[in-house]
Amino acid sequence: MTRHHLLLMFAVLLTALPASLAHAQDDDDDDVDDLGELDDLDDLDEADAEEQDDDGGVDDEGIYTDYKDELRGDSAAEELDAWRRYLDVYPRSVYRMEIEKRIDALKEAAFREIEEDDLDSDQTSPVDAKEQEMFLREPALIQMSANPRRHAKLHALWGFSDYLNYELSFEWAFMRKFSAFAELRHQGRGLGTQLQIGAKYALVKDVRTGVILTGAISLAVGYNDFDRLNLGVEPWVGFAWIASEKFQVQTSIAPYVRLDRPRLILSWDVQAVVSPIPVLGIYVESKQRHSFTSGDGIGTKYLGFHTAGVGVKIFPQPNFELTIGANVPYAWNIWKDYRYFGIHAGLAFYFDKKKT
Repeated sequence: MTRHHLLLMFAVLLTALPASLAHAQDDDDDDVDDLGELDDLDDLDEADAEEQDDDGGVDDEGIYTDYKDELRGDSAAEELDAWRRYLDVYPRSVYRMEIEKRIDALKEAAFREIEEDDLDSDQTSPVDAKEQEMFLREPALIQMSANPRRHAKLHALWGFSDYLNYELSFEWAFMRKFSAFAELRHQGRGLGTQLQIGAKYALVKDVRTGVILTGAISLAVGYNDFDRLNLGVEPWVGFAWIASEKFQVQTSIAPYVRLDRPRLILSWDVQAVVSPIPVLGIYVESKQRHSFTSGDGIGTKYLGFHTAGVGVKIFPQPNFELTIGANVPYAWNIWKDYRYFGIHAGLAFYFDKKKT
């Protein structure tokens, strides 16, 4: 009995073993298939990643053109920053070389914008009144301005019928209140000229009140048909008041003392200018010359000749001043340079431009 049971159990085992082995083989095959599927999935993920890398950071013509149009009107600094951000998003842009060239150009443009902004800021920033320049017109009847300023001028005056005066001068302001000047000047009939060299200093030059008070000293040497060789010294005092851009007035007095003979010539000049518009001024001016001469047996002899002038000043550019006018003698004593009438003209060029 027992032996039959053992034989039956052994037969069952023999029958079941092939089936178990076959089932185990099937499980192994399933595991292998699962591993193969996992490998396939890994390959697919890598391909997708590569595909994403190939497409990422790449723009096209539409994206580039639309972005470029959006930047129109921006400042150089704003556009520079925008293109840098564009390359951060599209590092593999097909327009990268063109964009980089544009960025290089924008760097220079942005730097210039910063410099101009700094310059405008300096020009528009509040400046103390004592540091600002003042714009005083040049006298028309051959005389010196009360304002120390860098400029050159040429003036001429003709009187009927054979009287001709001229003045060619150059002045350079080393500081706002101090300048040196040199002039070639002729006054009177006949041939001759006079060289005058001196220095000018403004005791007062205040934008707030518009007042200029100036003193000068110069040495003159020259020759003419009447006085021959002459040498003299000329102290000079000038006063000006710039009431506004539309009105200003100035006056000066200058005693010219001859060193080679006892003679004093006193000149007094006054001018008023009205400017209805910035490019045009209308002026009236008076110039008086008083001469005191001493000699043996004649005492002191007085001569005088006084002239009035009227005309216009034109400013085609802020640093150019053109003067055209007419002049007439209105009083004299013995001394009479010319009769009836005359004309005068002048051109002044300022080396420091007026800011408009």
